[in-house]
Amino acid sequence: MSDEEGPKYFDFEERQRQKARSRQRDEERLARGEISPRELQEENMPFRKLRRDKVAIYRDRKTGEFRHISFERKRRPKDGSED
Repeated sequence: MSDEEGPKYFDFEERQRQKARSRQRDEERLARGEISPRELQEENMPFRKLRRDKVAIYRDRKTGEFRHISFERKRRPKDGSED
């Protein structure tokens, strides 16, 4: 059995090398003007599409739609009424 057929393990040192190469490429792209700092930041944001105001709880079996819970605070009227 060769190494490629066996279980794969996460190699922290290899991951550090990959990240260092990626940072170096990013610095080179910035230096050449291929990308702006803002574009690079957006490119490197892994959770840029995550909605912070609601989280999916489960999928409705009939419709297939996700059911959500909202984390937005309910706004109270300025006059203090509950209406």
